[in-house]
Amino acid sequence: MYKKYILSFGGGVDSTALLAIHLERNRASKHLGISREELDSKFPPFDTAVFSDPGSEWPETYENIEYAKKRCEEAEVRLEVVRHHANFYFHIDTGERMRTMDWRKLSEDEKANYEKRNVPYTIYEWLMDSGAFPLMPGSSHVCSMRFKGEVQQKWSEKEFGDHTVCEKHWMLGIEANEAGRSDRFTANRKKSDSKGKKILGHIYEYPLMALELNREDCLEILDHLGWDYKGDGSPVKKSSCMWCPFSKEWEIDRLVEADGVGLQEALAIEERFYSQDKHAAWHEAGKPLNKGGKCNRGHHRQPYATGYCEHPECATHNKHGQATLVQIRYPNDGSQPHAKGTIRKTIKQHVKRFNRSELLQLFNKGEK
Repeated sequence: MYKKYILSFGGGVDSTALLAIHLERNRASKHLGISREELDSKFPPFDTAVFSDPGSEWPETYENIEYAKKRCEEAEVRLEVVRHHANFYFHIDTGERMRTMDWRKLSEDEKANYEKRNVPYTIYEWLMDSGAFPLMPGSSHVCSMRFKGEVQQKWSEKEFGDHTVCEKHWMLGIEANEAGRSDRFTANRKKSDSKGKKILGHIYEYPLMALELNREDCLEILDHLGWDYKGDGSPVKKSSCMWCPFSKEWEIDRLVEADGVGLQEALAIEERFYSQDKHAAWHEAGKPLNKGGKCNRGHHRQPYATGYCEHPECATHNKHGQATLVQIRYPNDGSQPHAKGTIRKTIKQHVKRFNRSELLQLFNKGEK
């Protein structure tokens, strides 16, 4: 068995700092006031950097990725961009894409008109196809592992072999003051992937914690090492999906103010979700549950779309309030009288907070 050291590159401040340090280890160690040997022991030189693209990162992140490619190419360091893939059936003549579950409903003659392909599948496409949110109230999220962690793992298994052949050490950009974040990182849990299966042969390490570097330190060393992805001295931006469910208020402000594809996607995801009341559909179907006591596909046991169900047996289901794309919570202003405690706001409500008349006219479809 052999070892491979791999940088999990996200294109944000932390992982970019690690990449910059790796590309100029002698200068970095001098700046940090430690020996090259100490730097290498706390942050072992890696073989490859891997960026898993979910498809909805900020434009600045993609600019930084392109700059990183150039820097890596100059230094003869390998940087791979990988993506989540899914199987679809495509009509031979029209190119129409169809999900497997829908293809199976066709007649044998109709099926013959389609061919199966494994193609890149973005997180936005996944949410629009499923009519879901990446994080539901009272539940855990799976998007980070589905579109990042698992994609990187599968790529490395194919590239270097499974756990019987290669032990893969992933270098993650988690800062010295983020111990709680490393504890919560999905791949560290006993059941590490989105299907509850433990992935063997993958070990996660945190060089920034070992080097005791926080975000300010990362930005400082990027500046010191001349990392200038825009060519005007702009600092590297935080990376995430533009409408990440864990967005803070300043990030929501950034989304609305940018008034770009991210806002369009966010509004479309919520509109798709609210267009179907899966809780009402569950009642109409007689409230069926599977063997695990959960709802079947197309049903919700909780009234996520509306936040309230008048059926007496659903009284305990009304505590979460209406589900939204972004999870930041606010004091209940009376708009959701049945919700317990604080409430979430929809993307449209955040747009209204800015009083942007042109956005309201475009996205609110004539609402007054």
